[in-house]
Amino acid sequence: MKLRFGICGLGFAGSVLMAPDLKEHPDIDLVAACDPNTDVRERFGHDYRIPTFPNLTDMLSSTNLDGVYIASPHQHHCEQVLEAAEKGLHIIIEKPLAIHMEDAQKMAVAVSRANVHLVVGPSRGNDPAIRRMRELVLSGDVGKVAMVNCWNFTDFLYRPRRPEELDTSLGGGIVYNQLPHQIDCIKTITGQAIAAVRATVGALDPERPTEGHCTAFLTLSGGAAATMVYSGYDHFDSDEFQFWLNEGGLPKQAAHGNARRLLSTHQGSEAELRVQRYGYGGPISKFLASSQADRKQSHFGTLIVTCEKADLRPSKDGVLIYGHEGVREIPAERTSNNRMGDTTIQELVDAVRGKHAALRDAVWGKETLQVCHAILESSRTGRQIEL
Repeated sequence: MKLRFGICGLGFAGSVLMAPDLKEHPDIDLVAACDPNTDVRERFGHDYRIPTFPNLTDMLSSTNLDGVYIASPHQHHCEQVLEAAEKGLHIIIEKPLAIHMEDAQKMAVAVSRANVHLVVGPSRGNDPAIRRMRELVLSGDVGKVAMVNCWNFTDFLYRPRRPEELDTSLGGGIVYNQLPHQIDCIKTITGQAIAAVRATVGALDPERPTEGHCTAFLTLSGGAAATMVYSGYDHFDSDEFQFWLNEGGLPKQAAHGNARRLLSTHQGSEAELRVQRYGYGGPISKFLASSQADRKQSHFGTLIVTCEKADLRPSKDGVLIYGHEGVREIPAERTSNNRMGDTTIQELVDAVRGKHAALRDAVWGKETLQVCHAILESSRTGRQIEL
């Protein structure tokens, strides 16, 4: 039987990125959704032909569900996971798992007590190329992993934002929203926990008063090391290094500074612009829906893994292996639609069906959040933080 799923939160992640994957997945029935925005809620319900509700409580009390995808603002994650777990529902939750460590612990305890499965995602740590790299490293075929290096330069900070998305204390900025992707990639590929963090983060634009850049050095439990570099200032675009494919694997044109220009010329509020551009039915939504045939492998900037016998790097369709005898490419296992949410949904389905435990469970999400906190603390104190 299919799992009956509802969506909580119809912003960009819920309605644009994940809803099509939930609708198309062979083991899922998308049967309900909730969001406080009446216009978005009604439009989504009409197009998907499902009932919609103003909040999670109403959706859970009125609909027979097996699972829920929680894509609400970060500050609501804890209360909504606790509510869903109490109802016995399996959960996919947007990263980060929570903002505060005590909330993450409550969530981990709640899903364990309720005997339900939780997967944190979608995360770039679940991309096909990252999973293929994990297989290569854990098999020993490329020898011992020594280091992982991640770089990503984007326009993240200048995409239209709600006020809390520019407030670090409420989960805003790159540390909670973007760095978890890099952290998850590092943990997935190496199979090692992060043991220590030395980092610097900063905010270069007083009108966007949250962290927009980070440089971090991570020591891993098995002896490997990793570096993370992220910049969200809409200057250099690291997709230039990724064959001019965007994060979702779609072709793009160089457009340096476009996000800044859009903000500076818009006459209404930034919240309105966010809904117009990134909300359900907006131009970004329509572009993604119409571009599936051109989709290559998704990515999160440039990533290079150094092992004893080879360096590894994602390609358009798989993994490039730079070994002793030259370079070769191996394919990564692709999903039917090659969208970012499909592998996350499958991870939950497999856990529910008893095929294997979810890797990116509540404990995984709590550990990723701990690294985010360590990055902020290290930058604030100037010290290495041991985990």
